[in-house]
Amino acid sequence: MRKYTILLVEDEKIEAMDIKVRLESLGFNVPHIAATGEEAVEKAIILKPDLILMDINLKGDMDGIEAAKLIKNLQLPVIYITSHSDEATIQKALVGEPYGYLIKPIDDKKMKLSVEVAINKNQMERKFKKSQETFYQTIFENSGTATAISEEDMVLSRINTQFTVLTGYLKEEIERKKKFTEFFPKKDHEKIKEYYNIRQIDPDSAPKNYETTLITKDKNERKVNLTVARIPGTKKSVISILNITKLRKAEDDTKESQEKYKGIFDNAPEAIILFDRKGKILEANDKIEEISGFKKEELIGKNFVKLLPKVEIECRKAFLAFKNLISNKERQDLEWTIINKQGREVHFIAHPSLIKKEDKIQGLIIILEDITKRKNTEINLKRSLDERGLLIREIHHRVKNNMQVISSILSLQRMHVKDEETAVMLRECQGRVRSMAMIHEKLYQSPDMGHINFKIYITNLLGHIQESCAPKDNSIQIDVDVDNVEMSIETAMPCGLIVNELVSNSLKYAFPHKKGSILVKLKKEENYILTVADDGIGIPENINPENTNQLGLKVVKTLTGQLGSTMQLDRTSGTSFTFEFQELNYKKRL
Repeated sequence: MRKYTILLVEDEKIEAMDIKVRLESLGFNVPHIAATGEEAVEKAIILKPDLILMDINLKGDMDGIEAAKLIKNLQLPVIYITSHSDEATIQKALVGEPYGYLIKPIDDKKMKLSVEVAINKNQMERKFKKSQETFYQTIFENSGTATAISEEDMVLSRINTQFTVLTGYLKEEIERKKKFTEFFPKKDHEKIKEYYNIRQIDPDSAPKNYETTLITKDKNERKVNLTVARIPGTKKSVISILNITKLRKAEDDTKESQEKYKGIFDNAPEAIILFDRKGKILEANDKIEEISGFKKEELIGKNFVKLLPKVEIECRKAFLAFKNLISNKERQDLEWTIINKQGREVHFIAHPSLIKKEDKIQGLIIILEDITKRKNTEINLKRSLDERGLLIREIHHRVKNNMQVISSILSLQRMHVKDEETAVMLRECQGRVRSMAMIHEKLYQSPDMGHINFKIYITNLLGHIQESCAPKDNSIQIDVDVDNVEMSIETAMPCGLIVNELVSNSLKYAFPHKKGSILVKLKKEENYILTVADDGIGIPENINPENTNQLGLKVVKTLTGQLGSTMQLDRTSGTSFTFEFQELNYKKRL
């Protein structure tokens, strides 16, 4: 076990030698005896003893207490020895913060115990201080931010690794060489110095934290947050610099993005309104006034339920619609009609979208598409079309009536004609007029004024022909096999006239014995196939429908051309005419 070294400071030589001998007999090493305070300080620096045993009253300008104050910076334990035990001397001695106080004459056991306790205490304090320094050094080096210690003159005495990373300088280029103002723009120097000087006088008066720009070694700029604080008990300051360049850029980008989308939001051609989960209106654009009649300032911050009574709307329906939307039960677009706050009828379509964060519904954004003009146009157009439809129906009705008048005139004229041939001609003309009149009758009765049900039309037409031309005993039967098709007026008119001519001809010429059957058949496949056939005596071989002087067949030929149809004649068993044609493509009617 090593001997502890003690520096003895005593100006009485005999007493000093006695104490030295006794200390050495107790196992301590006493390499020197100092007689003055000045000598004690000098030897303490050179010898660095484990302990100093110091007499309070020394000869010369420096007593033991003053010497102890200077030695204190060396972190050496001091025990005072004195022959004075009065309160004043003790209080004076305590100012130097001694490790012990021995009153002469000194007991050996007490002296040994006091010396060993003082040395052990000092060693423990040193170990603790060293561990504290290691602790704070670890924190200093691993704080995660650029950190530095600034002396009173603003020179940086110590920096951590993060400081070198941020600035681009090496430690040896900064420590004890650069002032911390050198890392900032010149325009900021006065402010930094002003704050620094204020902080030296009153640490709480100057801002501890502020934002500025740091200049790196390669002249790049970094946005930083600067924190400066005085180290208690010293004139030093600790400086912490947090690089917020990316944060500020992100904030700037976010702000720019917000401004961009705010511009889109405010200038959108449609009204947009934003709700939270409870129906509170968080934001709206100016277009909302055109639909609701409210200025957006009147809406923001209000719950929409409280605003419903101020407009004419189905309140319960609106509340349930919001509830279903916010609970994600319904996401479809909704069409609404309201009387807004200004008393104007408004039609709009609500296009809802949920706002979610981490799959949790935060609110609802609704785009309101104003369809008032479109709706009013549709209403006016429907009214116009209804009026047009009524007008067209009236025209068809009047045409039909006029043709009926013509048919009646022909019938009256026929009754006054004595010549049979002329009477037949008038009856045939009457049939043709009736055929066209029935077309107009069916048209004004049809929901679609451009088309008629051809089966109903032909059935009715053949009924009239049979009634006026066929024998009353029904010995000539007319069979109808017509598909239930809707045919345009342009196609139905010539087709009906063809049937009228051919059936009238069959009744007139095919059955000299007044007995037989006629078939009218229409099938819709790729094209229309119309067949008019009878089982009578047949058309004489010398009559060619393509080249004849008979009016009826001439009419049929003309109408065949109008239909763009082909015509085939079969004389095998009676007479059979077959026509194949397509729906005539005329310009669509409104």
